[in-house]
Amino acid sequence: MRGMKMSFQDEMKQIFLRVAAGEVEPEEWEAWWNSNSLKLEESLNRGDRGRMMPALWDANYYWMAKTQSGVAYYFHAQGRPVKVSDYYEKKMQEEEERERQKALEGYHKDTAPARQRWEAYLGGHPTDTIVFDWKNLLGTPAGQKTARDFPYKNARTTEQWKECGEELKLRLKENLQAKIAPVAKAYGMKKAGPKTFVREKNGLVSRIQFIGYFRGGGYEAMFCYFCPLYAIQYGILGLPGHICQGENFQRMQKDWGVIQYGMEAVDAAMVERINRKFDDILIFLADGVLPEWQKIDSLETYFAKERRDYLKASETGPKDPRTGRPMWNLDQGGKEDPWRADHYLFGVWDLLNGKETEGYAHLEECVRHNSDYMKERLKEFPGACNDPRDAMAVMYRNAQLFLRTKEIPEAEKRRDRIRETYEEVCRFMRYYHGLAKKTEKNLE
Repeated sequence: MRGMKMSFQDEMKQIFLRVAAGEVEPEEWEAWWNSNSLKLEESLNRGDRGRMMPALWDANYYWMAKTQSGVAYYFHAQGRPVKVSDYYEKKMQEEEERERQKALEGYHKDTAPARQRWEAYLGGHPTDTIVFDWKNLLGTPAGQKTARDFPYKNARTTEQWKECGEELKLRLKENLQAKIAPVAKAYGMKKAGPKTFVREKNGLVSRIQFIGYFRGGGYEAMFCYFCPLYAIQYGILGLPGHICQGENFQRMQKDWGVIQYGMEAVDAAMVERINRKFDDILIFLADGVLPEWQKIDSLETYFAKERRDYLKASETGPKDPRTGRPMWNLDQGGKEDPWRADHYLFGVWDLLNGKETEGYAHLEECVRHNSDYMKERLKEFPGACNDPRDAMAVMYRNAQLFLRTKEIPEAEKRRDRIRETYEEVCRFMRYYHGLAKKTEKNLE
């Protein structure tokens, strides 16, 4: 009886070693484990069994990688660490990629009816097509300076932090000028600062801005939006989910810290990582965001029901094969945006189209909701309504100006006043969006 147990111990350790080497396929492991479950219960403690065969285990490479990790722990605990193969990790990634692509294909199939209606609308409202070979910009920026050698890896003194920060900023500037600036220019955007690009066309504004990290160093984030000139950048109709939150976005966001913090030596390896991250940013913009913006050439198209329906259909992504959660989820679940910015957005649009009842109702909701906050805000900062850094205050005052036109009893004079208010608000908003020099609203 004892000899049989030792024999199984040898068999068990042999298959464990094969798992560590990546030589056991999931189906073989599952069959072996199930056929020896009673012996395994006697030979392994509860923790080892749970690590090698978790309750939710299924015959795929994701779970086989978990099993391999449990096997490695088992040998380590015995004082016999073993080298593990990356076979399961690689197969898991391939498996997940296939499942992701399958899920995305299902998403595109489900959203096809709404997308086709939107594309049909665009067919009747064509815009200029931008032809620009942005792929030539990928890789090492033209004229990039040779990477420096640093005698340290992590900055620890004030002088080292300063040195790393300055070198990081140089590499960011090189990439911004070599990759982002050319594609922004191709789409008609102009510089509104060293890290900002803007464009105005037919009552619409687009903006790309890199936000500096508040502790110094690199870029904390990239801020990009597309909206009517009179609007602010929050709570607005955006991009389809697979463009604004899909794979290109997720790849861009991953390892963003490489262009954010200036606390490591910006040596050759770091410069290469920075170059690759700007490649991800370029792909996100040039292969999705900018072409999608280019389709919209008027306020009518921006507010088209077909576009709104397509955006609604694409709000929630397919389930991630690993987590079971949506790959993205822009759906607010029926909740109002906290600023009521959509009420301002649609309220002004309704007024411009003669729908005064609907328009004034939207504007009243926007002003009512924000009035208590703004009362306190303006006590502390009286000039907030003319400050581009305070988007809510700017929107609130704009909504107030449009709402005042309701007091004009004569319909023709009221419509004229609405148009005058629109022109004056747009004049100020050109300054807000970075399209013009400092100005203030004259309608107070």
